[in-house]
Amino acid sequence: MKKIGIGRTAEVYDHKDNKVLKLFYSTVNEKDIEYEYLMTKNISDITSIVPKVYDVINVKDRVGIVYEKLNGEMLSDHLARNLKNARKVVHKFAQIQKRLNNISIENFPNHTNKLEQKIMSSSLLCDPEKETILKYLKIINRDEICHGDYHPENVFVDQNHNFRVIDWANMFVSNKYLDIARTYYLIKSGKTLNRKSIPKELIEWLGRQFITKLYWEEVKTGENREKYFLPCLFIVILIRYDENIELEKKKIHNYVMKNKDKILKNMDTEKDTN
Repeated sequence: MKKIGIGRTAEVYDHKDNKVLKLFYSTVNEKDIEYEYLMTKNISDITSIVPKVYDVINVKDRVGIVYEKLNGEMLSDHLARNLKNARKVVHKFAQIQKRLNNISIENFPNHTNKLEQKIMSSSLLCDPEKETILKYLKIINRDEICHGDYHPENVFVDQNHNFRVIDWANMFVSNKYLDIARTYYLIKSGKTLNRKSIPKELIEWLGRQFITKLYWEEVKTGENREKYFLPCLFIVILIRYDENIELEKKKIHNYVMKNKDKILKNMDTEKDTN
């Protein structure tokens, strides 16, 4: 098989009949793979924005998911080549996210609360602090579908400018501002797998700030944004720490330690007013 992609949890190979195989590393829990398969199947049956998923197979003691092969390029590459059209592209990117957030929870009877699991396993907070966040999440829950990792490297663009959204392993149901905050953080501060030279790092950073500004313009006028965005941003940054992205860990640690008392106090206040 020809390898055509690599990520933090899997490699992607060409497969027969215009399909691809996402072959997970042996360190990935099989229950997580099954969850990705089920959630992707559920949502791909509802909307063509998500590629079809066909099967779970074993290859040389590794587990993989067979997907529809997408023709086109990652949105991140598309943006890098089309900065003059970036505003239009980012507008569509934000609108696609909005459409996904509005899909009914009834289509996901088997979803689990991935978000709660990640908060409970956080290495930066004590148990009472975690409980404060979990209670806050119950208060703000709107039963909205959250992709959980929506960023330009998980969106493909074809020659007709159709967008397709991949990688539903982190899907959860909660408040859409958790999804928006995660997207905002990943565009602005997320690190890629490949290390670059200092000049290329600078160019990428400048591009990220530009795209972040455009994305913020799309989401800043949303209903209840002022109420939910900052606490949701704190939660998604907290969770990011335990994803063990070494280039981000120190900055995340400092952010959480600096802001947690104030934000957790505000969450408690929200709890008391409901």
